[in-house]
Amino acid sequence: MLILHKVQEGDTVETIAEQYRIPVHWLEEDNVITPDNRKLNVGQIIVVAYPEKTYFVKEGDTLSSIAKANGVTVMELLRNNPFLSDRAYLEVGEELVISYDREGKKMRVNGMTFSFISENVLRKTLPFLTFITVMGYQVDAEANLRNVEDEFIIKLAIDYGVVPLMLVYTLNETGVGSFDITHTIFNSQELERRLVDNIITVIKAKGYYGAVLGFQYVLEEDLSLYANFIEYASERLQTAGYSLGAVLIPSTFGYAEERPYEESYFSEIGQFVDSAILLSYQWATGYIPNTLQTSYLFLKGYLDVVITQIPHEKIYLGISRIAYNWELPYVEGESMASAISDPEALALAGQYNSEIFYDEDTKFSYFLYDLAGMEHLVWFGDARQLNAIFELVEKYDLGGIAVWNIMRYFRIWFMINAQYEIEKLLPVE
Repeated sequence: MLILHKVQEGDTVETIAEQYRIPVHWLEEDNVITPDNRKLNVGQIIVVAYPEKTYFVKEGDTLSSIAKANGVTVMELLRNNPFLSDRAYLEVGEELVISYDREGKKMRVNGMTFSFISENVLRKTLPFLTFITVMGYQVDAEANLRNVEDEFIIKLAIDYGVVPLMLVYTLNETGVGSFDITHTIFNSQELERRLVDNIITVIKAKGYYGAVLGFQYVLEEDLSLYANFIEYASERLQTAGYSLGAVLIPSTFGYAEERPYEESYFSEIGQFVDSAILLSYQWATGYIPNTLQTSYLFLKGYLDVVITQIPHEKIYLGISRIAYNWELPYVEGESMASAISDPEALALAGQYNSEIFYDEDTKFSYFLYDLAGMEHLVWFGDARQLNAIFELVEKYDLGGIAVWNIMRYFRIWFMINAQYEIEKLLPVE
């Protein structure tokens, strides 16, 4: 069970640790508190969880011996004590977490990353993942794939029992895709065949276990052709022993919250893919036509439609670790937001001594600050929003979650690990 502590005036890391009778270093590690962000903001959420069992390191202990003596795996020790990934030794007398009481609950987790993730972050994050999806396989108009230097990710993922997948899309370095490329490919059987050939070639050469299609820029007139391509690609990949997933963004398929959705694209795609990742909007851009698209309410409404067409066990809810900074006044459909990370949002709140507020309906936290006479609104998801999304996964018995992106270590891993056993589909110690 997690305790969500709302920071009050005068709270410090030390006083909160004392209040809940846990070591300060646990609170720091679990909430990714560093010397740069030790100043807490009023309204900020600090997460606390009590281990079910702990162990004090003795002379001669190793991770393997501790795991064996306590009936757990080395991987579970790394999940419960992520600081161990940063060093190659144990300190005599230090207290390690052996287990949490997860009440038998399980979760599958897909982490989405670019190939230039640091090895330290990757090693620290892999214990929390079931799948890792590597971005960067950009498609051109001739169905060729840009090469990605990702061999070290694939090897390390398999060592940690994580299934590696490749993400195929038309997005360029600025996060903008191409309607022209998808239109050209989906209207040519030869190019479709070449693209699938190229995907299978990369999978075999590099050791991937499957592919995820991220074609978000598709013309309305080409949506049926896209569904047909997914059917063809799934038959080819699955026959070869590989999986196929798809990222589904509502705007691609004409879904809008304010009107009934009567199309059958989700059904046509869902019957062929092994997994469907629901992203409520295009995270790679600062342009958001409707602020509510970033909210829990929109995601739930989108899920309520999709789940009528795609089997629940195939659906993975997308979770973004992005915050948005708008200059006020906000103009719907025109205002651009600056995309920043959650830690950067908290740092801004601390810099301007802004109190953090919470909207119960949208499950979003927000604060205001003034910069050179211009008022800004920062909108981000905290632990309360994450828990609400986890509850949706449980309520609808979904496949799991997909986190975009994992380029830095986030508190979400502690929150998942303290409440769920993270499923591993590959053998691991």
